[in-house]
Amino acid sequence: MSPKHSTHPTNRRQIAKALDAQTRMGYQRALQRVVDAAEKGLLPEVLDEAGRAEAVRLLAEQGALEPDPGPFLAKDYLKALVGEFRRLGWGAGDETELEYVGLTAYAGPVAGLSLSVGRAADKDDDGEERDPDDPEQCDLGKPLYLMAMCPSGNATVDDFEDGLADCSTEPVRATARRLDTELGRTRLARVRGMEEHSTTPCPICGDRYPEHHLLKNSPSAEPVCPACIFDGDQHYRTDLPYLAVRLDRLLHEDLSAPAGWDAVAAVLALACGANLRGRLDRALRERGGWPFVMERWGEPLTRSWIWLPPPADRHPMFRHLGAGANLTALVDAVDRHDPTARTAAKTMCREADVRWRDALWPAAIAYAVALTTQACERDRHRTPYHLLHSLSDGIGQVMKPFAVTGDASNVESGLMELLEYQLLPMLLGHSLDEEPDDPRRRYGAQDDDERPAATRADARISHAIDRANQVAVILGTLPFAPPGVPAWDGAPVTGPDAERLGSTAPAGEQCAALRQEARQQAAEALYTAGGPLMVDADHAWARDGWWVPSDYCQHAVRQARQFLADRTRVLALWYGPGAQFPEPVQVCVEVTDVRLHSTGPVDTPWLSVWDGHSHFGMTLSDLALVRRAEPGEELTQVWPTHGDADTGHHGAADAPAGASGPADGTLPTIEELSLLTDRFLHVAGHRLGEGWKSVDEKAYAAHQRLEKALEAEYTGFAATSVKVWINLFDTTHPCPSGPGQPLPAYALTGKPYEVEFAVHAHDPSCGCGQEYGFGEFSDRVCQLLIVLCLYGGLIEAHPMVEIAGTPEDGRAALRDITWEVSGPDTYDFREVQRRVIRDVTDADSPLNTDTNPAYIPPYMAADGWYLPEGGTSLMLHGRRHGDEDELKERGADGPA
Repeated sequence: MSPKHSTHPTNRRQIAKALDAQTRMGYQRALQRVVDAAEKGLLPEVLDEAGRAEAVRLLAEQGALEPDPGPFLAKDYLKALVGEFRRLGWGAGDETELEYVGLTAYAGPVAGLSLSVGRAADKDDDGEERDPDDPEQCDLGKPLYLMAMCPSGNATVDDFEDGLADCSTEPVRATARRLDTELGRTRLARVRGMEEHSTTPCPICGDRYPEHHLLKNSPSAEPVCPACIFDGDQHYRTDLPYLAVRLDRLLHEDLSAPAGWDAVAAVLALACGANLRGRLDRALRERGGWPFVMERWGEPLTRSWIWLPPPADRHPMFRHLGAGANLTALVDAVDRHDPTARTAAKTMCREADVRWRDALWPAAIAYAVALTTQACERDRHRTPYHLLHSLSDGIGQVMKPFAVTGDASNVESGLMELLEYQLLPMLLGHSLDEEPDDPRRRYGAQDDDERPAATRADARISHAIDRANQVAVILGTLPFAPPGVPAWDGAPVTGPDAERLGSTAPAGEQCAALRQEARQQAAEALYTAGGPLMVDADHAWARDGWWVPSDYCQHAVRQARQFLADRTRVLALWYGPGAQFPEPVQVCVEVTDVRLHSTGPVDTPWLSVWDGHSHFGMTLSDLALVRRAEPGEELTQVWPTHGDADTGHHGAADAPAGASGPADGTLPTIEELSLLTDRFLHVAGHRLGEGWKSVDEKAYAAHQRLEKALEAEYTGFAATSVKVWINLFDTTHPCPSGPGQPLPAYALTGKPYEVEFAVHAHDPSCGCGQEYGFGEFSDRVCQLLIVLCLYGGLIEAHPMVEIAGTPEDGRAALRDITWEVSGPDTYDFREVQRRVIRDVTDADSPLNTDTNPAYIPPYMAADGWYLPEGGTSLMLHGRRHGDEDELKERGADGPA
């Protein structure tokens, strides 16, 4: 028999029409009978006019071939179509729903390919749902039509749509295979079409995806790719209800979603205990969010969907399957291909001390097939073997009550064994050690590849962990590391100059901490820019203009001589001579010479500098950080000259520390206070990573307690004067995102910033409902106290004029309460002095009280004030270091 005659669709349709006209059995049933007879070789050899007539006679005879009744009702057609899809490995399709378009079933990927069968609508169709098999609702004489769509919801990309205007024009099996083929082609085209949008690197592996194809494993985590969702570098444990909803939505709405996400869902559904779907639904209802998850979370073997590579690229064991298949079909295909594979897998796990569990086999197959498909579709991503680097302890980090049942390490270790040594070699044809070098899978490696080349910063999470470890090695800060000069410091000075050098170690704990912080920031920036070979003090100066003096004298001298030649103008964070300043000040000076020895009580290396008015020295021990000044940077007059007393000019070491506010006495704006807060927390983020959040929380809690303490003092008084000194500092630092908005000028003086405001009692008749007000500063008090708690400083309250009650002995009292705010040390505050003065004529009067009579505020101490023998702070019996006679001539016997 000539195949072309018996299989030609025109001949079959003509025979079916003639058979239907003769027997009235219905065209669809007649066509099915013709197809079945042709497949069994019962038709005449030549189907010319006579042959077709003979075929009709044979098929119409009583007792002729009786194929299974063909579908002639919508439900029968839909059942037959779903049955053909199941031959291809598709799942679902068990239930039908009556919708406007007809009877509908869902099969295949995720929410499913929507298959709707109805009948041609009447002209006066009112749009209501009609059962296509109910003669009272539809004309059964009209042909059935099929509409197929995937995904079934609102898609990120255009939906795949196909179907038949008349189901009788094509056999059911042919329809199923055609739709499956078109679905696979459409998905592949959509995936390849997303290449130009794949610009967001996975922060762990660096492979680039469209941004919405990366998902978080918990609300606070960073979005990653499906191969890295269980990576041990993840900062947060997996919140399964949160992840399940996002997986369902992505795969339901986007036909181009990465194939690996289907495997992630399957592995979780297999490993996280029984009745998982019901437990997830219950948890989501309690959270009040998306109320349910899809069927695959309860029946992972039959309702999961794993995309397969195109037929030309897939393994022969999967050739009989469709564009994708459920796990049952995939496991069956592997077992049929190699009946000993599962037994070999159990042996492999036993030899690796991994306890076998039945879920391991389908979970490993899901991963192997899905990641192989993803590597084929995204042929410029890395190969599936890179999944092995991410299967550390992430699966075991799923949060309770959805954690992996049993020992999670068995699942992780078992997956790694089966994937690396059995399934991936089976599907790819080579082992991990034999993997070929494919330049297509390296960004920008080929001439036709216009993608930007990969950088270390692409995989920023893994890079940050690697960077932290290697930076710690270079800086010598690893725990339990032996003492010695770190690699960061580079070479020492040699020769006679290296002998008998004094110490360059930091003069105090604060200076040491600031040096270490600066080294850490500089090292991290250098590592990000050029890797570990670029991380040392020499590169920090050459690239960024930063020099943190070494704590080891021979290295510090070598650095100073090399970096600070030819009258280099620098910005120095300096703690003053002998580290007498409680906080560092930033000064701009020119370095005129590097001196190895000094005369005086202690012989130390020092810098000879010029401030534009005078020459003086800075010992290396008093310097925390030195930065190369920008061109045009003005020098800072550090020491006053003889003419300053007449001109009113003060140098950095002479001006009162509290005079760093605006010259016109204006108060800081809310924008300035917010900027100071943001820049502090930005620096904290560089230092502490996610730990910056605890800094924010501690400072906010401290400001709330400080507000209550302040409120307790001004309550009951008609007016209260409040003064605040904040230890602001320059937050400029190397940052890949840029320098950021510059701080206000008063934040860069190196001296505490002074702000004064008043609190006054409100008249109840004003109607505002508030007992106390802060005037025009009311909208900024809260933010000011937050800035104070972040940076640290001092706050003084001076309550005046009691509202009610009679002062004791009829005397008015002068009150002041002082709190010191620790800032970055502990983000807390403490009361350091409380004074009440009722007798201003007698400092020793019993009417006067002082909880800390020897206390002088730091801003006054830094300015040279001290208490002589017998003096007390109660009556401000202070004196100032320096020329006492000159101070007396200026009338400085009393307070500043």
